[in-house]
Amino acid sequence: MFWKRFFSGAVILLITLVFGIIGGPALAVGLAVLSCKAYIEFTKASKVRPEGKRITGIEIIGLITIILYYFLLLFYEIYSYFPQGIGDWLFTTVGFFNNYTVIMLLVFMIGLVSTLCAYIFCYPKFHNKQIAGAVFGLLYTAFMLSFVYYTRELEHGVFLVWLIFITSWVSDTCAYFAGSLFGKHKMTPNLSPKKSWEGAVGGILGSAIASVLYGLIFVFYFKVSYFSLIAFFVIGALGAFISMCGDLVASAIKRNNDVKDFGSIIPGHGGILDRFDSVLFTAPMVYFLIVLLIKFR
Repeated sequence: MFWKRFFSGAVILLITLVFGIIGGPALAVGLAVLSCKAYIEFTKASKVRPEGKRITGIEIIGLITIILYYFLLLFYEIYSYFPQGIGDWLFTTVGFFNNYTVIMLLVFMIGLVSTLCAYIFCYPKFHNKQIAGAVFGLLYTAFMLSFVYYTRELEHGVFLVWLIFITSWVSDTCAYFAGSLFGKHKMTPNLSPKKSWEGAVGGILGSAIASVLYGLIFVFYFKVSYFSLIAFFVIGALGAFISMCGDLVASAIKRNNDVKDFGSIIPGHGGILDRFDSVLFTAPMVYFLIVLLIKFR
């Protein structure tokens, strides 16, 4: 079991490195595939799809919404090849948003409204809990994961995107060892009895230290102020805490629905959500902290 988990983890790490370095359309397509698979895992686990039934109409609406959303990310990569007027119109600011952002929000709104229409026009085929689960699943598996792409497309994003995985995976490893050695006070005894506050502190400190060490490379290579290391510390610490919350949310969903794993596509790990549950929460937090705290000039 250990070696199966180890080799699966190594393959996931390699694939993550490849897509993270390439970025652009390849990363958008890769995240779209992950999001679609994660969405299906979530709808099955949370009983949006009744047990033993084929894919439902509201799941199809969700998948179409995800595909359209990531298509817009791809369009961002190629819009410069279209007539200049299209680009000018897309990035014309109206109120709080430019037209491109409005279109992306519109895609999610259409997905939401379509799901609700399926609820009323097919009544009583779907229960309100299924509708709520389908809508939450869209935000949980598609929108939150897309912040990996947004972070990668920032200035120096090929370097900064790895903070998402440092705060997710390093904190998880450090929390495991700290909890094994010093864990006495249970963090969430009714949800995850093995997690302790000592482990949480170890995970937060480990992630913060790893982020600062990584930040030293950033400071040296890009010649930015050493004060940026404070930002890396904050990102590492807060990102680690949010990562743990993401892991616990996934555990709560599984316990509420009496499932052990979200899937079995990754040997030794389970499903996509079992491996990327913390990344889903960490990616938006890291993105916003980078934008707010790290100054490139």
